[in-house]
Amino acid sequence: MDQRKALLIGGGVLLAAAVVYGPGLLRWAELKANEARLSAEVRDLKEENRMLTQEIDRLRKDPAYAESVAREQLGFTRPGEKIIRLNPDGSAEN
Repeated sequence: MDQRKALLIGGGVLLAAAVVYGPGLLRWAELKANEARLSAEVRDLKEENRMLTQEIDRLRKDPAYAESVAREQLGFTRPGEKIIRLNPDGSAEN
């Protein structure tokens, strides 16, 4: 009988602990997962920022690179140049 009482009391204590601490433990696990996700996002953003800073530095210091970017991405031309775009069928547009 004493052993049975001890098991019932122990079970009651475990049940009470689960009720009291369970939601807190679930919230803690959720926060830890969120922390890991945000840490990875910060790491990725820092890397992207580093790469963009290098790109800005190169555009400021390398005129030939800045010109090639302006020509390729913005369609800039020098005076007297013409841009000829090719259609998928191979015909040209001026």
